[in-house]
Amino acid sequence: MSQAFTDIILEKNDGYALCYRSDKMVFEEVWTGGRYVTAGCNASGFALASNPLSRPPRLNPDDFPLPQAFQLELDGCSLGYEWEWQGFAKTVTARGLQGTVTLASKLLPVTVQVHTLLDGTQVFSRWLEITNNTGRNLNLSRLAILSGGLQSLDRWQSYLRAGDPLYRLGYMEHSHWGMEGGFAWHDLPSAGYSVAGRFRRDRHRHPMFALENLATGEFFICQLGWSGGYAFDFDLDADCGVADSHNIARLSFAVRLDAPAPMRILAPGETLATPEVHFGLTFGGLDEAVNQMHAHLRRSVFLPPARGKHCWVETGIGPEFYMHREATLQAVANAAAIGAEIFFIDAGWYLPPDQEDQWWLKAGDWQYNPDRYPNGLREIRDAVKAQGMLFGLWMDAERIGKDSQAYASHPDFLATAYDGQENGAQILDLANPAAAAWMEEQIARVIEDNGCDFFRLDYNAGYPSYLTRTCRDGIWENDFLRYYQALYGIYDRLRRRFPDVIFENCAGGGGRTDVGLTRYFNHTWVTDWQKAPRSFAITNGMTLALPPEHVDRLVGGQGGYLTGSLEFQLRLLLFVQPTLSVGTPFGEETNTNQLEFIRHSVSLYKNFIRAFLPEARVYHHTPDISELQPKGFGILETAAPDGSRGMLGVFQLADPQNREVLVRLRGADIARDYAVTFDNARRTCRVSGYELANAGIHVRLDGAMTSELVLYEAINEAIGADEGAGSCR
Repeated sequence: MSQAFTDIILEKNDGYALCYRSDKMVFEEVWTGGRYVTAGCNASGFALASNPLSRPPRLNPDDFPLPQAFQLELDGCSLGYEWEWQGFAKTVTARGLQGTVTLASKLLPVTVQVHTLLDGTQVFSRWLEITNNTGRNLNLSRLAILSGGLQSLDRWQSYLRAGDPLYRLGYMEHSHWGMEGGFAWHDLPSAGYSVAGRFRRDRHRHPMFALENLATGEFFICQLGWSGGYAFDFDLDADCGVADSHNIARLSFAVRLDAPAPMRILAPGETLATPEVHFGLTFGGLDEAVNQMHAHLRRSVFLPPARGKHCWVETGIGPEFYMHREATLQAVANAAAIGAEIFFIDAGWYLPPDQEDQWWLKAGDWQYNPDRYPNGLREIRDAVKAQGMLFGLWMDAERIGKDSQAYASHPDFLATAYDGQENGAQILDLANPAAAAWMEEQIARVIEDNGCDFFRLDYNAGYPSYLTRTCRDGIWENDFLRYYQALYGIYDRLRRRFPDVIFENCAGGGGRTDVGLTRYFNHTWVTDWQKAPRSFAITNGMTLALPPEHVDRLVGGQGGYLTGSLEFQLRLLLFVQPTLSVGTPFGEETNTNQLEFIRHSVSLYKNFIRAFLPEARVYHHTPDISELQPKGFGILETAAPDGSRGMLGVFQLADPQNREVLVRLRGADIARDYAVTFDNARRTCRVSGYELANAGIHVRLDGAMTSELVLYEAINEAIGADEGAGSCR
């Protein structure tokens, strides 16, 4: 494997040009004529700055209405022009090589620092620091962290068949609850096009996009590390005209925050650090871009996992089940029987018995209920620890329910909705430092008082409850920026305060899966929809967004057991971070046949899969699955980056039209032999990597909601040994 390469070239020639190089990704920007603009990019490693000609082949900023590399509007003034160059610095940090451009505006006394981080992958991180140097407040009304001209292609029609699109744009199709991960491609029209979430659309659309140039092959991928409102804007000007200059297709874009103005009020002397954009450029299609993004997130974005480990096998008990003392202790025993490593108690541990369905009303009173647990939570925790498992609790930490003592004691902690009333979900106003400090200490107290090894966050606030505002100096400011920067700070401090506690993120399912928040968590719940066949589409799509060890899926709860064979349901979990809720009903006999397959699957996960999953490459053989109930085959593969082992999951979804499918493995090394195990038959064959990658594997599945799991592991013998490729045992 080649070593990571990063470099930043600063060139002075009629201004300043920056060339950012990471692996084979090259991205260039120029300060010229008072504008800081994008200047070009490629995924072949060639630096435009190295061109010896006096006019390097960079993008012409005058070809784009908005060529600026960022967009900033303060007090109604667009600061796209009249920037003065203040300097450039290059430093090596723990995350990678960082370049910082400093600009000062002549329109307003404002300084902007443009930060770019390179980590050796083909994805870079970008954020801004904006400083108010005036003696008064400034109102922020528009902020695009990364923007400008992206590509320009002369005589673009000659590259394509008649009627074919020049670009296609991929993103999560749906924004509502239970529809996370429905990735779909759309032809990009010669027009403006925008994809939004968490303000103009609902909160369950993960903030990412993939963009492919179908003529010349460049593949862009982007994620925004931000939990508030956002929009991805594209403007493709590919209209044809009489003059040659009219036959050039020009594409520009903007990654921006989206909220009612002002999004932030900057006090005199105050500096605002923006969320980070993660932007990459590759050749080779969707999965190559996805795996570059995963490598980037692992290398320089996510915090290291607690206890140095990913891929814990979790189980727990929640308000879908009996939660009294005896039922909880039986659930602990059931968890140990299936091989679980973490046991947690979900919503309701603070409520009296038989009130589990009112868990939201007393959120905020984070003390166990003695009627539910007469011997205290210590008894439950001790039982969990005696079985060799870790113990944890759930909190909907950012809310205080209307029937809670916290609600009565701290009405001033509630955020204000845009109608001037209390927000509908009773969300805490984390833009209020006192409320934020109170919440942080509540979490710390729950962890310390109950000896928690595991903490599960939830956030049950839908639109428009989370759209709140605060009056500052007579101006109503949107809360997104202050709220989420306070929240990120809380979890950054809690992770440092409790380095051995495993933090899990959830937000009414996948309402906040963005890497701005999930960077502080070991893994994240990506949906509350567990029923097949949509469950496959969600896992498939969310592993496009997040590395598989950060994606948490459930079997046995939230109605997931209503559709799909046991094998279908459990195998889907093996590709990610598994949570099992499959214990025997309270007071009933264990189903030993079901238990055998559960234990078999858990054993495969522990002994074969999780050894490579935290660094695995993911291959989405069927990436575009966005139907409400997807049909046909769904196929997912993960493999160790060195090709030493991997697994293939073939899932028959709804309405089967074909019983057989041929799959060519993408993670196998063509120069090696493999032991290939078909889990349905529990039989193993020896097959060459060349055959797996080229001839492929035939899989037959008779009936909807069935599956096959194929495991492959390299054999340390040369091809052509006496046993021969293709022998079975």
